[in-house]
Amino acid sequence: MGKGKKKDKKLKLVEDSKTKHQVFLSWSCPRKGWYKLNVDGTAHKRIGGGGVIRDEHGQWVGGFSANFGKGKAIDAELSALLTGLEYAWSSGWYPLEVETDAIRAIMFMVNEVEVDYSHPQFDLVKRCQAVLKHNWTYNLRHVYREQNCVADSLAKHGRTLEPGCHYFTDPPPHCIPLLAEDQSGVARPRFITPKAMQYRTMTSQSPITGESKKIEVSLEKEDLASVTFRWKIDNFSELNLKHYSEVFIIGDFKWQILIYPKGNNTNHLSVYLEVPDSSDLPNGWSRYAQFSLTMVNQVNHSKSFTKGTVHVFSIHESEFGFQSLAPLILLRDQRNGFLVNDTCIIEAEVGVRKAEVKIMEDPSFSISASMEALIIGEKQNEQ
Repeated sequence: MGKGKKKDKKLKLVEDSKTKHQVFLSWSCPRKGWYKLNVDGTAHKRIGGGGVIRDEHGQWVGGFSANFGKGKAIDAELSALLTGLEYAWSSGWYPLEVETDAIRAIMFMVNEVEVDYSHPQFDLVKRCQAVLKHNWTYNLRHVYREQNCVADSLAKHGRTLEPGCHYFTDPPPHCIPLLAEDQSGVARPRFITPKAMQYRTMTSQSPITGESKKIEVSLEKEDLASVTFRWKIDNFSELNLKHYSEVFIIGDFKWQILIYPKGNNTNHLSVYLEVPDSSDLPNGWSRYAQFSLTMVNQVNHSKSFTKGTVHVFSIHESEFGFQSLAPLILLRDQRNGFLVNDTCIIEAEVGVRKAEVKIMEDPSFSISASMEALIIGEKQNEQ
């Protein structure tokens, strides 16, 4: 690297330190009984991908590095995600927490109408979505690169290998130091904008040095008021087209659930979270929600279908959810436990902030990369 580029890099670091705040980010173990998949893609002449699956103690379960050949960065990210999901599913490693630093890949997963057949990533997106529709419980969320170091190392390694995917039952030597750091909770610094800081950090003081520093915290713990709404629907088989729940309130916000009992142009039950009377709200309103929607199995709760996400609701998108929550063919057969005496149960777990959220660093997305928690399947179903 030339002197000019080194100087520019130093100037950028100085500028970041003035306009952004430093936080410390670390990888965390999955919850008890779960596995965690971290994936990453990389592009430089060739595209590569990598992923690691660890258990609740942070121990290596399996991993992979792949040389995907030629393509774009988003191809690498989606290919890595697909490979990791298929690997976890075929190995029985679930319930599964999935983490990636590719916000665009996550957006493709939560928005089923994001791509059509003419989109260059159509095939990869649909293949990922197909795996996610399997009968399993999972989380999908965005993390920063500093929390995804092992997957990043495996992805870069993949570009140096022969074309194809290479699986590892034991960690490659280059991963071992990073795995040890993750398991020990080593935090890595990152500069974050003040707007993001308002919503993701708290100040902590060291009992040893007395030094104060910004620590990364989860919205789930600090900034969300969460409510679970249970909706019992009688005479389900007699319903047509749309059907709405009663309104429920979290803080000062009204919500309701919308279902399509016969599917919204699909052979799955379609379920959405909606802001009622959105046209009566003040101009320019927006409302952040982190939520999951569950089709409850009344016989065996572990077989319930759950999906979740994060969305900023607005006048342009006052409803958001899942076109394909659960297959109708399974729901209609009362032997499967979803429909008992022609009654089904939908649960919505909704977490909201009490202030409007407009952290939009990238206007092409309805969700900003500054948000840590972008979660699918947040509701835990014990296996």
